[in-house]
Amino acid sequence: MCLRFAALERKLGEIDRARAIYAHASQFCDPRLNPQFWSEWNSFEIETGSEDTFREMLRIKRSVQAQFNTEASYLAAQTMAARQGTRKAEEVEVEDAMAAADKQAGGDKGPAFIAAKKTAPSQEADAAGASPRPTNVDEIHISDEEDL
Repeated sequence: MCLRFAALERKLGEIDRARAIYAHASQFCDPRLNPQFWSEWNSFEIETGSEDTFREMLRIKRSVQAQFNTEASYLAAQTMAARQGTRKAEEVEVEDAMAAADKQAGGDKGPAFIAAKKTAPSQEADAAGASPRPTNVDEIHISDEEDL
């Protein structure tokens, strides 16, 4: 979608906006798994950019590649693809941790919730007759009378 949007901006003559779209979309495209995106951005910079914008594109590409190299989900996807041998790495969908925890806790019936516990009200009430206060066993008792 970003490639189509950048192409539209380029047709409208908005080169800087197209460049910004490429820069934004780059964070989602691993250079090893999405070579079409990077080759299109490369040809865009060759045709319309300067030496500085081309260097910026290469800098972003190195940064994104380093990010995907260290990301655990990418490594997990690569490992699963290597074990299964039949799927490509981009087809392997890694489930996020929260979804896995929800699935484990609630199964197919949905997320599990923990019911709140009701505590027995304390018999102690403050001087104004308001609701009872919970007692704290670690509380230090200080007398209200001053020793002179």
